[in-house]
Amino acid sequence: MAKRAAPNAVVEPRRRILDAAASVFAERGFSAAGVEEIARRAEVNKAMLYYHVGDKATLFREVVLEVIRRIQEELAAATGTSDDPRKRLAAVPMAFARVAAERPYFPQIMLREIAAGGAHLPDEMLVEITSVVAFTRRAVEGGRRKGVFRGVNPLLVHLMLVGSLLFIANATRMRRRIEDIQPLPRNTPKDLATAARGISEIILQGIAKPRARRRRP
Repeated sequence: MAKRAAPNAVVEPRRRILDAAASVFAERGFSAAGVEEIARRAEVNKAMLYYHVGDKATLFREVVLEVIRRIQEELAAATGTSDDPRKRLAAVPMAFARVAAERPYFPQIMLREIAAGGAHLPDEMLVEITSVVAFTRRAVEGGRRKGVFRGVNPLLVHLMLVGSLLFIANATRMRRRIEDIQPLPRNTPKDLATAARGISEIILQGIAKPRARRRRP
């Protein structure tokens, strides 16, 4: 009887390398991540790693770029389904929640890199990230023009929507420890998608333009 191939044996080397790199970058950060460890986890030698992807800086770039492109895809899909600025704005944290569910390493990598001041991201990557922020800006400005939103700072809105979600994603392990000491409120979100909807609701209520009061005759 033929032996069944190990799961890693049927995954193309580049995919294995990127997945291994993502996990190591998430656990150790860019500076402490080692190419040797990435190669070992991917079950390839260093020569194959460099051949299929490149050096450590290229590995990091490819890992982050893949995530940003997925978020861009999610936001592009949201753009095509509705021109309601409220729905478009709510699509921002939901896109991050979906991508984080697919790639659990993503929130940890991003918070590490934010803490490092983006030191390991080339300018071209910052341009890609800025395009995601621009989606939020267009939604906020479109809502203001339609009289749905108050005049608020789009960058602050984006940071509240996305930053809150990234923090929640990274606090999962600490949350389990806290729950062992004291139960959290019953309506505390159990997953990122639910958290994304809750964050959107709070933000949308906060930036909604108050309705004009009718004057009594």
